[in-house]
Amino acid sequence: MTIDLVVHSAVGIGGGLYLFYSGFRELRIKRTIENIPTSKINTGAVGSNVEIKGQIDSEVQTAIQAPLSGKGCLFFSIEIQQEVRSKDNSYWKTLDQCYSHDGFYLNDGSGARALVYVRGAEIKREKSDKEFLTRSNRLDELPPSLIQALTEHRDKLKRFKWENSSWLFSNRIRFLEWCFVSGEPLYVLGSVRSGFKAEKRKKLKFKYFLSAKNKIEQDESLKDRYDENRDGNLDPEELERGAKILGYHHQTSQEKEEEKPKPAVKMIFHHTPPHPFIISNMKEGTLVKKMNWVSALKLFGGPVLALAGIYYLTLNFL
Repeated sequence: MTIDLVVHSAVGIGGGLYLFYSGFRELRIKRTIENIPTSKINTGAVGSNVEIKGQIDSEVQTAIQAPLSGKGCLFFSIEIQQEVRSKDNSYWKTLDQCYSHDGFYLNDGSGARALVYVRGAEIKREKSDKEFLTRSNRLDELPPSLIQALTEHRDKLKRFKWENSSWLFSNRIRFLEWCFVSGEPLYVLGSVRSGFKAEKRKKLKFKYFLSAKNKIEQDESLKDRYDENRDGNLDPEELERGAKILGYHHQTSQEKEEEKPKPAVKMIFHHTPPHPFIISNMKEGTLVKKMNWVSALKLFGGPVLALAGIYYLTLNFL
């Protein structure tokens, strides 16, 4: 019995068992999608397995250009894959992935928004990806727009090597792009935490304290307001307390005028194992149908592959 046959049989058994497990997982998520009602962002509860539908909010998400397709969009991803070859077959292994943003705001028209952090989500798309093929010894020949996008997100790429390899040890490299465009309906299922947080009291800046103190000292009506013991005399302690109150009021008013309005975020979606986290631009019915045949294929093909590996091992050992 050759070593190659042992290795290939072991890979077949392991791959078959993984496909069988993956099929059960796909089936379980499909049933979760079917059984969970769609929530409205403004009134929905937080917790595990929350389902919403909406669109990326173009009012707060800046329009950008996807680096490979040149398509105008609100969010894009670049996945970097390397071809791994063996004696009998080859496959694409994901090296790295980066996104245009950490996440996006989703609006369903209910009066509030959801913030969806994408990393760790399973992206199930209706349309095919845009791709660019090259070799690891020709990375300096990438399209300028792709180089710019990768450079901007360089700190998020941990496993992808930027340096050209030698011609002798070069591998095929594939860059896959997908993007979400304005007005595109999106489906999100995942674990949610509340987006509402109690606002922390900010520290009073000295310039506002000093300005308020000078104003109180020059204004008789303000002296009378902060004269707590009503003795007609504003002592240093009363002046300091009054300057803090008036200064903080002025500081908060000024900062509110300078701040850009932030979207009201009711829900925050994030990757929380072992709960499913799905983002899709497919309609729910289409998504369920696709997951149904994918799970059936895995549940059938997994055992077949594993049994084939066991058969070849047994046949050659006997």
